[in-house]
Amino acid sequence: RRRPWVCSALAVLLLLAVLRPPQLTRTLTRWPPPDWSYVQCAVGQGDAAVLSVGPGTAVVVDAGPEPEPVDACLRALEVSRVPLLLLTHFHADHVGGLSGVLRGRAVGVIQTTTLEEPAGQAAFVRRTAAAARVPVAAASAGERRRAGPLEWQVLWPAPDGPRPEGPNDASVALLVRGAGLTLLLLGDLEPPSQ
Repeated sequence: RRRPWVCSALAVLLLLAVLRPPQLTRTLTRWPPPDWSYVQCAVGQGDAAVLSVGPGTAVVVDAGPEPEPVDACLRALEVSRVPLLLLTHFHADHVGGLSGVLRGRAVGVIQTTTLEEPAGQAAFVRRTAAAARVPVAAASAGERRRAGPLEWQVLWPAPDGPRPEGPNDASVALLVRGAGLTLLLLGDLEPPSQ
């Protein structure tokens, strides 16, 4: 004799395993925690840091090398608004995922370093931002910003300092405080510039 409820239960479990609704995934994996403040997304080589500034809202620092991992991370965190996307420098492993951050999200401004090298990646950022109608601005040392419980200060590159030797040494460095956090985000700043 057959048990139709067993087949129905298996079909529902299979559907849940394939679709992985966010609330169910969060309940089963306990990730992300409900009151997360800071997440370093797994994007492969490169960086993508996410700082919560309110429900559904986060500041994102770098975008990783490809769009899919950062988009998946932001979806899992249920981030729909990004008042600031800071790209520390223009190497592909920090800017290649830009379209993943922009995908389906309201982004206020993209801030970058002043050294537009490599030129091809800097042009990619400008084109992608223009297509999404997101303004691009250069970060400058001493600048202070605040969003939600977080405040941060741009520490580097120094506006009147020597010209950086390359993109890594032109990385925007931030000191972030608030929500129980103190973070020093250095991009790929090399030891002599630190």
